[in-house]
Amino acid sequence: MGVKGAWAFRNDKAGNYIICGDNLEWLKQLEDESVDLCYIDPPFFSNKQYEIIWGNGYEVRSFGDRFAGGISHYIEWMRPRVELIHQKLKKTGSIFLHCDWHASHRLRCVLDDVFGENNFRNEIIWKRSSNTSSINGIYKRAHDTIFFYSKSDKYTYHIQRQALSESSLKNYRYTDHKGRYRLVPLLVSGKRNGETGKPWRGVDPNRRGKSGAHWVTIHKHLEEYDRKKLIVWSKNGIPNLKYYLEENKGVAVSDIWDDIKLIGSKADESLGYPTQKPEALIKRIIECASNKGDIVLDCFGGGGTTAKVCADLGRAFITGDVSPVSVKIMTERLYFDVPAIREGKMRLEVKNLPQTDIELKKMNGHLFAEKVCEVQGWKVNDRKSGDKGVDGWTDDGTPIQIKNYEKTSVGRPDLQRFFGALGKKKKGIFVAWEFSKDAKEYIAEKKRDNKVEIVAMECRDIFGGLLLDSTKGKEIERLYLEKRPKNWAKDLVKAEALKKAIDNLETKRNKPVRKKRHVEAG
Repeated sequence: MGVKGAWAFRNDKAGNYIICGDNLEWLKQLEDESVDLCYIDPPFFSNKQYEIIWGNGYEVRSFGDRFAGGISHYIEWMRPRVELIHQKLKKTGSIFLHCDWHASHRLRCVLDDVFGENNFRNEIIWKRSSNTSSINGIYKRAHDTIFFYSKSDKYTYHIQRQALSESSLKNYRYTDHKGRYRLVPLLVSGKRNGETGKPWRGVDPNRRGKSGAHWVTIHKHLEEYDRKKLIVWSKNGIPNLKYYLEENKGVAVSDIWDDIKLIGSKADESLGYPTQKPEALIKRIIECASNKGDIVLDCFGGGGTTAKVCADLGRAFITGDVSPVSVKIMTERLYFDVPAIREGKMRLEVKNLPQTDIELKKMNGHLFAEKVCEVQGWKVNDRKSGDKGVDGWTDDGTPIQIKNYEKTSVGRPDLQRFFGALGKKKKGIFVAWEFSKDAKEYIAEKKRDNKVEIVAMECRDIFGGLLLDSTKGKEIERLYLEKRPKNWAKDLVKAEALKKAIDNLETKRNKPVRKKRHVEAG
């Protein structure tokens, strides 16, 4: 598969990708109709307290974008992402969107608009909790909702089955040399005019019951059952069919999933990630709606469960998260838990993982300006001269200048030159690591005397300071790194393999890669 824009995937299905950044931006770079399945577990409107997990500035802004305007704003924040997912799905593709009662009714309307009401397949109820504790005035809320939509009426779908319940197993109370079996009636109520309503072996179905009965199949099949000694005649002369337990492939999964529970804090797969979903839940979805070798998209990657399950099931994945620490956790988790990745037999590429502020300050001016524009979603100025210092523009055309002074702050002369570049514009944005007192006074003067607003933005507000150094993120990472090797008592060498792999990843990450401009054919 291919991707347009600043970075490109290799044109094959071998690659697995973790992308750091706002998915609204990087989804645009995926090739249209290149994805077979999308599962997303976006931030629930009810889970605002869990949103700022890692604590970096970029995610704090994203949190504000999602929830600042209430539920309506949240839905409009989700809509363009759903539209992009629809655009990237193949015609045989599907989406499974995970949500809860706070926004499910509104999100279904968005899905109806984008995918079409006729492509609605299921509203799946995941009973995630069996806790019976009561809440005053209402029924206990114990489920999430997963909406299943396809892009067309020709979509991938494999029937999923689950094991028989204990009560169902008790029905297999008979045993012979072939094993356990239960008896299934060959006569069911209701008259029929065809062959199934005619007498067989002296039994007239029309005389059975108050309103008559009929055979479950034609006489030819009844004879075959009898020849194979699969029919047991009751004392009152009614035939029943032997149905063996080994023939039962399980019960077809319905739209109510009550056999998969939340992850306990002591479970092996637990990362300590607040909204982590069970691998069994993702496995059921992926096996249902994709085939081996297919590409699965999860643009709200979180703790990396979708990527992990894809690797286990032979699917390629594209995932990512707005949080750099989350991306690092995903990467480390895959190295720990997927031997093929750890041993270099399965490719894994990490895109756009930010540097610390020290590393960012060492970037040349143009690359740094591109990085800032990428994070903010601004349009970058590709010209390297004759631009009067303008490095980019906002969507409404506001000029932006970006300075990457490593050891000095931006002073009045820098602001004076930028003011000259504004021309007749009444607003501009200046980005720097630090502004001198003189520079701040100049900004105030221009606003007072010339009615021109120069917005001073510090890089730490954009990048969040030490981007990969967050107390909460580090604590989750520490617990994860301590816990996982304990499961590897038989092969402690794997821990060293991980360290080496992460070191190699860090080395590659620190090499600035210049973005390639995409030229449309035409």
